[in-house]
Amino acid sequence: MEAMSPDGSIYCISLRLRRITIEDAYVNVPLTEAITKPTEEGNRALDPDAFMREGIRLSDDPRVEWQVESATTECHPVQQARPEDRTALDVHD
Repeated sequence: MEAMSPDGSIYCISLRLRRITIEDAYVNVPLTEAITKPTEEGNRALDPDAFMREGIRLSDDPRVEWQVESATTECHPVQQARPEDRTALDVHD
């Protein structure tokens, strides 16, 4: 049953949604002193935090080939009135 106004038009309630897309990519991080740290034995070892920071920095390069891993749509946790500069799908139009 659809709720109708006296003039026969159908009422609608707006729902704010959000779509979350997760992408993945691979980057080759150069093995330099910037991503290593000295060891007690006088050698150098990989610094995992510096390695990840450099990988994330490299991910901004436009040549990185990002691929969609997954996408989900869910109700936005903050429901609010639709701003005037936005549109909404109306299945009755």
